[in-house]
Amino acid sequence: MVNSAPFTAVDKPVRNSGATSLEGLWRRMLERLAEGVSEDITADDASQIVARLRPLELTSTDLRLEAPNQLVLVCVTDHYLPRLREAVAAVVGSRHVALELPSRNQGELFVDLPRRRLDHRAAYSELNSKYTFANFVVGASNQFAHAASKAVASQPGDHYNPLFIYGGVGLGKTHLANAIGHQIQEKQPALKIGYLSSKTFIDNLIGSLRHDRMGEFKQRFRRVDVLILDDVQLLAGRERTQEEFFHTFNTLYELRRQMVLTSDKVPKDIPDLEERLRNRFEWGLIADIQPPDVETRVAILEKKADLERIPLDHDVALFIAGHIDSNVRALEGSLTRLGAYASLHRLPITVDLAREVLQAGTARGRAIGFSDVVAAVCDHFSVRPGDVHSKKRSKNIAMPRQLAMYLCRRLLGASFPQVGEAFARDHSTVIHAVTVTERRLKEDAALRATVERLERTLRGQ
Repeated sequence: MVNSAPFTAVDKPVRNSGATSLEGLWRRMLERLAEGVSEDITADDASQIVARLRPLELTSTDLRLEAPNQLVLVCVTDHYLPRLREAVAAVVGSRHVALELPSRNQGELFVDLPRRRLDHRAAYSELNSKYTFANFVVGASNQFAHAASKAVASQPGDHYNPLFIYGGVGLGKTHLANAIGHQIQEKQPALKIGYLSSKTFIDNLIGSLRHDRMGEFKQRFRRVDVLILDDVQLLAGRERTQEEFFHTFNTLYELRRQMVLTSDKVPKDIPDLEERLRNRFEWGLIADIQPPDVETRVAILEKKADLERIPLDHDVALFIAGHIDSNVRALEGSLTRLGAYASLHRLPITVDLAREVLQAGTARGRAIGFSDVVAAVCDHFSVRPGDVHSKKRSKNIAMPRQLAMYLCRRLLGASFPQVGEAFARDHSTVIHAVTVTERRLKEDAALRATVERLERTLRGQ
């Protein structure tokens, strides 16, 4: 199975056996998919590739699909999965889409479809469309990392290999990593770009070991022209993962394939990282990103306001920048919260309004963060923060986790990918959590009261 999350039926599933309802829903999903065709996915692709999947089971949380062979599975995963998820959500609501092979085909290699369908796209090409160089605000705190990233994007493999970008949470590492991928994809579309988090790398390794498919795993990561790996500090302490990445690194380096790595620490400060990997991370260029100064924070706010079409005077931007200096994410979250409040109440954005909204979003004299939300939810439901961040899926853990994700979106103005990063989940999991919680809130008065109480607690009221 491609997705590492196990399949759990939470209610009576819809199956193929003896019923046409699932087949009918699948046809509607394919029709919806065909409506969104573009240059990168044609109607011919949809009919020849995606339609070859067979629906196995549908529950309130999952859709299981079977691919006829390994090539179809990889092709759908690499190129069409985001659009397929959108089509599924349009027909039956948000679902975890799980792709799997028949047991007889577990060892089957690439056959059956024209090679061109694999070559024109990147592996794991899930770059965030908002994270480009055009949207990155350059200041004294990040200009070196920005210049290095531009150089790598202009001539991948020729300069600074690997490029190692490090800095604290929310300072722009992921933004620059995505921007590199976008520029390479634009200027050299024939190159295969592998962009993924270290968590995804680890999950894929575990899945490949479990299903005895390490040969495919190695080929998958060693055939890219550019490998962008976020949060490499997560590899620390994992012997088998470090072993595999060591050989992947060597292969790509010898082929002069570009590598871009991000971390919250400089290589020498990552604990439990093997010396041979630490040494290789230092072969290229190490670029750090520091917290932005007030001028850069003002520029970030004004850029964000322009992109989101939020009317923001300079004096208001200066006020916000003077009160929030922790990281760019908190800064942008405050602007999102302010813009939403002003729009909802039809008020002009002034310094007084900004002061009121920022104070409402302050707990115990400081801005609310992800940890505050998790702590409040865990305290209310008597669960441990470690359980919320774990992979446990029992109801007494899953519901508080989903509620915490919902509150992070509501109170912090954080994006789905940002919430996902905070909870070590992908953005589709967060979308599902928010959707489920919103539905529950409409139906459950007691849960609404709980949410209102948690919001008052977090806002210090």
